[in-house]
Amino acid sequence: MSRLEIGAFGKFYLFAALAAAPLPSWALFSDHLEVFVQENVTHDNNVFRLSDNVGPETVGATQKGDVIFTTGVGFLFDLPVSLQRFQLGYTWVDSRYREFRDLDHRGHAARASWLWAVTPRVTGDATYQEESTLASFANIQDRRPDLVTARLAEVNAAWMMTPSWRLHGRANGGMAEHSDTTSFENLRSASAETGLSYVTAQENRIGVAVRAEKGRSHDEQLVEGILTDNAYSQWGAGIQGRWVVTGHSRFDGRLDYTRRTYEDFTQRNYSGPTFTATYTWTPTGKITVATTAQRDVAPLQDINTNFVLVTSLAVRPDWAISDKLTLRGNLQYAKWDYRGDPALGQDYEHRVTGGGVALMYRPWERVAITGAYQHERRSSTLLNGDYRVDVFSIEGRIGF
Repeated sequence: MSRLEIGAFGKFYLFAALAAAPLPSWALFSDHLEVFVQENVTHDNNVFRLSDNVGPETVGATQKGDVIFTTGVGFLFDLPVSLQRFQLGYTWVDSRYREFRDLDHRGHAARASWLWAVTPRVTGDATYQEESTLASFANIQDRRPDLVTARLAEVNAAWMMTPSWRLHGRANGGMAEHSDTTSFENLRSASAETGLSYVTAQENRIGVAVRAEKGRSHDEQLVEGILTDNAYSQWGAGIQGRWVVTGHSRFDGRLDYTRRTYEDFTQRNYSGPTFTATYTWTPTGKITVATTAQRDVAPLQDINTNFVLVTSLAVRPDWAISDKLTLRGNLQYAKWDYRGDPALGQDYEHRVTGGGVALMYRPWERVAITGAYQHERRSSTLLNGDYRVDVFSIEGRIGF
């Protein structure tokens, strides 16, 4: 076992030992601040998401799998002030690979939120979030580490004009930057939405909404010797609602007609329905099952394309076995329809099925140990675009 492995497992066993021993209850800033450390050990048997038809030598490796050791340090701050609430969080992450050392990287995740209220009838939130992490190799299938930094600022507001009528609005702006110099999906986008809903005394509601979005890449793209603009415009209009079916079930849904057009790559244009529907069932106070069906224009996902339409179905059960033990699962199926790929000169699709389970043990409020398993299989119309992967992980977290 290497020194890296000894160090990583040593940290994890230290966290586990601390979790098994009595710990004092520390209240930082009247319990509004939590500082935490966490250690994660993951075994991924197909890091680069390679097809069964190709070997690891295609990416200059002797094996497909690896063990990744990830250390996280951060804090969470939550302060209510009258009708307002201020939240702040930051996590610094260091990931180390046992074999693929060129994939070692440091990242972070940050979030700041202001949950505001003028009166109980006029409320909203303003948030800023930023994340820097390694892009999934499912979208590259090559040994090209790509560190993605994403930033998003968003403002939401809702006004209960009367006990039965609710007006809402939203605006956001974001950007994504890739360290891979071959990427042409560096993106800036902005969107806005407004809608009006009728609300019943049972908290059911039905309404209409319209939204618009503009996006463009930082740089023009060279296609067949011609500099091409990736800018697009998108708008949508539709209905949205919530129906509390019983005391144990609720339906939330949205159905829109969406149109996206590109200035140059017109073969990517899309006009048609998009929707999101979630049915939440809580048969007991300890069991929750959420089922979500979705069809939407996804944001840019990889360095190979600029448009993808995703149709998916996911089931996520959650069982609080006891106050200290929670079991979570997931089953999912998705079809990714890629259009107008400039690098390949063709349309293609991926079909992804997967499922997993996670068990969390929380002996104290701020101490948690989690073990998880996830399986994923993808079929593709692209040559060697298919893959299978199994991921096992165990994580320890302590907060103060």
